[in-house]
Amino acid sequence: MVIRYNIAVMYITPHVLAGTAVGLAVGDPVLGFLGGMASHYILDAVPHTDSGTWHFYESFTSHRVDTRDFAAGIIDLSLAIFGFVWLAGSAPLVAPAPIWGALGGAAPDLLVLSSLFFPKTANWPILKTYYYYSEKFHYTAPPKLWFLGIVTQLLVVGGALWYLLAS
Repeated sequence: MVIRYNIAVMYITPHVLAGTAVGLAVGDPVLGFLGGMASHYILDAVPHTDSGTWHFYESFTSHRVDTRDFAAGIIDLSLAIFGFVWLAGSAPLVAPAPIWGALGGAAPDLLVLSSLFFPKTANWPILKTYYYYSEKFHYTAPPKLWFLGIVTQLLVVGGALWYLLAS
């Protein structure tokens, strides 16, 4: 079985910040979580650079992450956490709706990444179906367009930061 899509996830920082902004905008924890999840899928449909960009023409069958992907993931997760904590002192984030929005923005990638930590989950029928449909609209930038994929994420991060800081 070839599973390429379970490793290609947009970096988490745009998802967390966009989900936080959605949660803040709607003001309700349940709607924040659902809106954060919706924003995740919308952002995945926008051309972006992610770990899949660097493995665009490869199949992912080993359920392992190489050093470059691991380092990028740790840096990205650190930026997401730092950004959220930093904003907590500058924007009204310490409220249920923005927190649940951030979790909703990150949640779909937890399903995708689960197969790295629990390889047998990749064969669960419900996750196979989820991977199949989420791959249909996921747009990973090819290696030649990696820079444009970074620009789209910077625009999302910038827009979310602007909204959060202006609130």
